[in-house]
Amino acid sequence: MQLTIDVKDSALDKILYFLENLKSDVKILSKQDNSALDIQPISKGDKDFKFISEGRKERETDPQNYGSLNDINWD
Repeated sequence: MQLTIDVKDSALDKILYFLENLKSDVKILSKQDNSALDIQPISKGDKDFKFISEGRKERETDPQNYGSLNDINWD
């Protein structure tokens, strides 16, 4: 049987420790760290530069069109 679970970073080390101690019964097939952000600076040569700059200007002039992280329903 395979099981996919989403674990909070704060509990990850405890879950992995638990699973490692069940090596005879449990095999960890893969681990994914989704906390790493792939952030790269944008330059004027990027194809989305104009779109992003217009969005930044609009956010300054019309902030009511944008929400915050608290507005997101994470469930």
